Amino acid sequence: MRSLLALLLLASSLHAVDLTFPKLTDAKRIRGELVSADFVHRSGQFRTEKGELMDFAMPPFAILKHRGSESDLRDVPLGAKMDFLMLPGGQLLTTDDGQKPDPEQQKKFREFTEKRGVAGWITQTDAKSATVILFSGEPAFFESAFGSLLVKGKETRLCVANEELRTWNPGVDGERGSILEVQKLPIDRFGTSGYQITVSVSNMLEGFRRGRVVRLFLAGWKAQDQFYGESLMGYGFTRMLNQELVENVAQEYPEQFPFRTDYGNEHLPWYQPKPGVKPPPFSEHLVLGELVKMDASAGRGQFAMDRTGERVDFTLLEKAVIKRRGKEVALADLPSGQRYRFHLFQDDRGAFTRASLVSDDFSHQEANAVTYRITELKPEAHLMHVGWQLPETKDYNGDMQRPPDFGHSILHWNDQTKVWKDETKLSPQDLKIGDAVRFNTSAELPGKPSVCSDLWIQKP
Repeated sequence: MRSLLALLLLASSLHAVDLTFPKLTDAKRIRGELVSADFVHRSGQFRTEKGELMDFAMPPFAILKHRGSESDLRDVPLGAKMDFLMLPGGQLLTTDDGQKPDPEQQKKFREFTEKRGVAGWITQTDAKSATVILFSGEPAFFESAFGSLLVKGKETRLCVANEELRTWNPGVDGERGSILEVQKLPIDRFGTSGYQITVSVSNMLEGFRRGRVVRLFLAGWKAQDQFYGESLMGYGFTRMLNQELVENVAQEYPEQFPFRTDYGNEHLPWYQPKPGVKPPPFSEHLVLGELVKMDASAGRGQFAMDRTGERVDFTLLEKAVIKRRGKEVALADLPSGQRYRFHLFQDDRGAFTRASLVSDDFSHQEANAVTYRITELKPEAHLMHVGWQLPETKDYNGDMQRPPDFGHSILHWNDQTKVWKDETKLSPQDLKIGDAVRFNTSAELPGKPSVCSDLWIQKP
């Protein structure tokens, strides 16, 4: 039996979950152009009118607007100019393109929601019920689209999800039930639909806790897996090769890690490498930067940190791995002037200067089985639009299929950019729509936007 102290600590931690929706006035409006979007992780980048590249990540209740209507990231085209409403810490609340609501886009978003379930927060649980506030950026539209299904007695299926609104397997990680109670709440804050409902469940799953995100399939909706790559589990498909799309255990189960990670446990210290011991997964701190100089014989160098240009001196740890174009090489084999991914650990002063892995963009793309399909070329502007694609995979029936793109972005080139096909050197003018490429880039530095240094055309 748990001690009274343990029970009090548990109650205190549950009570501490913040379920407050922000006001639109809490956000800062920044005019910009969408340049990158990760559909699965609900994140991306936009470039401001001043030329600054800004990252964003969407909290669970955030919903974009495109054509004046609620939209998934998939629906917002690259290059779209709009106001980005940003909360502190790089959280994107919504966007505003100044247009009137478009009925076609509203219909598209309603169908998108029906395939995945309405998302919301659990506010309270009982032995056989869970109470959920449902998310929406347009309460009036939510009312017209789903209000008739939010009635006492209507059937539901409540499914466990994560902060990115991704579900594991609705057929297993969900519970069938019905609506027990419907409450209307104020809609003076962004993210709330104005609906709080209590639903019955047969079993209280681990994911049904106060503050956890869920998706709710309403009456007549088919509870189904999200698309391959979007779902946290790939039931019925071959193993997911892209490790950034599988369930991130450091993010979903931080209590399993006795040290701080890039995904959580901010209250814990970072892992300190030990001689002769390989650092455990997720113990590194990832920093992107452009290699400036090196002393290969001494195993050290310097890079300019992406975005800020801050110079960082680094030293290779024992048995550090250096990767270029997917192969292990020596530090001396890395060209300077390119961006690399540095897996860093703290030194005696607490600064992140000790590297266990240095790898180029190409190596990271290859390791995650991703290629970039050219969808639009603008030679006059020295840029292209690319969709992020996974390899073909076997579906439930054993048939090979190409999963949907899981993101898209804009790539730039200049007169120094080299294009390769096998061992043949080409130019950016030889690229064609439909080509699949991998690439290396320079870092994004103040007054010096990132550009591709090399692109390699891949076999279909």
